Amino acid sequence: MSRVVLKGRGQVTIPVKVRKALGLDAGDLLEVEVSRGKIVLIPLQVVQRPREGEEGRSPQEAQKG
Repeated sequence: MSRVVLKGRGQVTIPVKVRKALGLDAGDLLEVEVSRGKIVLIPLQVVQRPREGEEGRSPQEAQKG
């Protein structure tokens, strides 16, 4: 079990071993809830929807324009 410190602006740093175990990267979204007096962080999977005109193209092709 790891310990973290609550910073002045309400921030905590998730330990590297936890981030690696869950495959979390900077910018990933987490849902926060309170359950039985505990803070629970749930990683969210975001599905990127194609923009107009990008349907059927790979992400690499879409980025190139």
